[in-house]
Amino acid sequence: MSPLDNATGFCLQRMELYNWGTFHNTVWQINPNGHNSLLTGDIGSGKSTIVDAITTLLVPSQKITFNKAAGAQSKERSLYSYVRGAYKSEKNALTQNAKAVTLRDETEYSVLLAWFYHQGLKQGLVLAQVFWSKENQHNPERFYLICETDLTIKTHFSDFGDDINQLKKRLRQQKGVNIYTTFREYSNQFRRNFGLKSTQALDLFYQTVSMKSVGNLTDFVRQHMLETRDTASQLDALLRSFDNLNQLHNTVLKARQQIEQLEPLCQKITDYQKINTDIQSLQTTENMLTSWLAQFQRDLAQHQIKALKQQQQRIAEHIQKINQQIQNLRNKETDLHHDINDKGGQRLREIERQKASLTKDSQRVKTQYDRYQNACQWLEFDSILDEKSFYTNQQKSTAFVPILEDKQQQLQQEREKQVIELNHQRNEETLLSQEIHSLQKRKSNIPMQNLALRQKLLAALALDEKELPFVGELLQVDSSQASWEGAIERLLHQFGLSLLVPERHYKQVNQYVEQTHLKGRLVYFRIDQKKPAKITLDAGSLVEKIRIKPESEFYFWLEYTLAQRFNYHCAETLADFRLHPYAITKKGQIKAGKQRHEKDDRYEIHDRRRYVLGWRNMDKIHALETQQAKRIKTIQLLADLISQIGKKETHFLKQRDALHDLQQITHFNAIDWQTLTRSIEQLTQEYQQIKTSSHILKKLQSELEKTTQKRLKLEQQYHQILIKKGALESQLKNVEMVLQNSLLEVAEYSDEMRLQCQKELQYWYDKILKKEKLSLLNYKNNKKLIRQAIQQKISQQNKQLSHLIQTIIQKMQDFKRNYPAETNEIDAHIDAGKEYIAILNHLQNEDLPRHETTFKKMLNEQTIQGV
Repeated sequence: MSPLDNATGFCLQRMELYNWGTFHNTVWQINPNGHNSLLTGDIGSGKSTIVDAITTLLVPSQKITFNKAAGAQSKERSLYSYVRGAYKSEKNALTQNAKAVTLRDETEYSVLLAWFYHQGLKQGLVLAQVFWSKENQHNPERFYLICETDLTIKTHFSDFGDDINQLKKRLRQQKGVNIYTTFREYSNQFRRNFGLKSTQALDLFYQTVSMKSVGNLTDFVRQHMLETRDTASQLDALLRSFDNLNQLHNTVLKARQQIEQLEPLCQKITDYQKINTDIQSLQTTENMLTSWLAQFQRDLAQHQIKALKQQQQRIAEHIQKINQQIQNLRNKETDLHHDINDKGGQRLREIERQKASLTKDSQRVKTQYDRYQNACQWLEFDSILDEKSFYTNQQKSTAFVPILEDKQQQLQQEREKQVIELNHQRNEETLLSQEIHSLQKRKSNIPMQNLALRQKLLAALALDEKELPFVGELLQVDSSQASWEGAIERLLHQFGLSLLVPERHYKQVNQYVEQTHLKGRLVYFRIDQKKPAKITLDAGSLVEKIRIKPESEFYFWLEYTLAQRFNYHCAETLADFRLHPYAITKKGQIKAGKQRHEKDDRYEIHDRRRYVLGWRNMDKIHALETQQAKRIKTIQLLADLISQIGKKETHFLKQRDALHDLQQITHFNAIDWQTLTRSIEQLTQEYQQIKTSSHILKKLQSELEKTTQKRLKLEQQYHQILIKKGALESQLKNVEMVLQNSLLEVAEYSDEMRLQCQKELQYWYDKILKKEKLSLLNYKNNKKLIRQAIQQKISQQNKQLSHLIQTIIQKMQDFKRNYPAETNEIDAHIDAGKEYIAILNHLQNEDLPRHETTFKKMLNEQTIQGV
């Protein structure tokens, strides 16, 4: 290293490397300090690695032959091998292919940094490049950085996590930092800073920095040190100048378009910030409302407590005064009682006491006698008030108990029996009503439960009932064979309830039946469209008495099946019945073969309710309606009978209660009210005799009565005052609790905090209450009204804010879509509003649109001049 006292231009002061080649996990430095330097070392010590790092900072990577200083071939080293730290190769034992062994994987990054300084200008410049690898990509990713202030790898390019974008954001916050994504932009900028008008100086640097020999010096000087002046290069320069000016003009246009798009967006962001601030202010006002209003409540409560305590004092004085008056009257009553006793009053009081006792006993005995008399009437006993009749009734009641219990038990059993029968008849009538209602809506005789099962099937498969008919809907006994109808219905009953499924629907029906719990029994036949052969019928065959619905698509199948399965001889006599192997009688006896005979008489053979054949059901409806009318009549009779039994039971219950009342009265004295009445009359006569014999006694009693009435009136006033005192104490206690709560609420916030919201709180107070005066009675309601008004305003603002956020985010997304490069690291989120405002401020500060006309003029004029 040798000093250069007359050094000019930007000189390299410091070079830093991190994770470059075999320089691993530590920041390595060389420090020329602006002097000429000689880099020496053993073979493999990393001299070429450092030279390649400096070259990478200044020369495009596609021009560089790495490790050229060591005489390497073009493919010996690469940017990938330097970033990943490749240090040797290994062969795969199976494939024999060589693979590089690296010090680092995709999770690590590399940094190159150089600090240049111009002693004369007192200016510095940092050039830096950051590299990282992505999974399954051979070429490393990188970005370029230029800064006019000194940076270091350890301080500014570390401790940012795993996301390179975080490093970019942090670096952008440094003053004077510019980040570029292309080497061209980066190279143009640092060449302008260094004062390099063309790239030829850098090409010369690249050729000489690792030069070991020069073949032809003349060619070298001509190629790398002299500029050619041929027309082609001038034309290229003209084109480049046009491209540059055109690009600048486009940049100006782009800036104007960005400003036009950002200005309404940033205005919306400003509106959002204002509304958000208003909402926060409203929320603070709402939070402070209780503490602020509590000051009013505190003052009101303190004022009312003072007034209530004054009322307490007045009431206490009034109570003391009345209490003294009452005591004086009681003393006077005592003196009058003594005087009255001396004049015969004691005997009068004794008579009054005896009369009161006898009157009470007389009322109790009279009540007992009324119970006794009522019980005798229900039991039909003699109710004369004498001792002999009383004890006669007691003996009769003892013998009446078992008789009454037997009658009551018989009635209860009879009622339960009739109730069971009534419920049975009602259930049967309900089923008949449902069946009639179902038959009236259709023409067939098929039972309701079978139709319901088919309806679920049709609904599931979206089919019409004509597609899946019951056999009974297509068969009918000939009207001329009415005498055989019952027997035919019994024989074909189950066949008539079978469903016919044409081949086109067989697969769907089959799958539905298999997968569904039918909750009933279903028989169905798979019907093909082939016309079966005819079967010869025996003379007198049952099949001849059956008609098939003519228009049915199943006509031929039914004709064949009837002939095959039900070719029974209709026997008029038992002798004829015995001659045929398959025969049937009118009474329903069936013979199948020589051995098996059957007759099912569980139901009446002509019971039309069980008929299933026919495409007309009027006869069945009529039969069911007749049966329904009979059941309704039976139900009415049973209900009347149960009502009569209930009346008898009620009567016996009354008798049982009467018997219990009668047995509870065990002595005649308990009902002898007449003796007590005579004693009361005697005492009354004595009382009148004593009172009429003394005038002084009357005067004393009159005075006592007046004194007593006066005392009672004062005691009533005293009681009312005590109630008023209790209410006052309760009210005072409540107001004191209100005061305590208001003090706690006031203490929640300081006076300074309430003072900050004073203006807003007073505004809402005046707006809601207007001229209404605040009191303890309307305090809660008015506080609620004010809070609701504030909350309503907050809700309105939040709705406006929500709509504004959607608009802002939509405009952000539009801007990001139009300018992805400028917004690569900015989200379309409301929190990113400051970054969009910063972009707009930057564009407005640059004020490029102002130069749009100038750039356009330069583009036109310089192009013409250049040509």
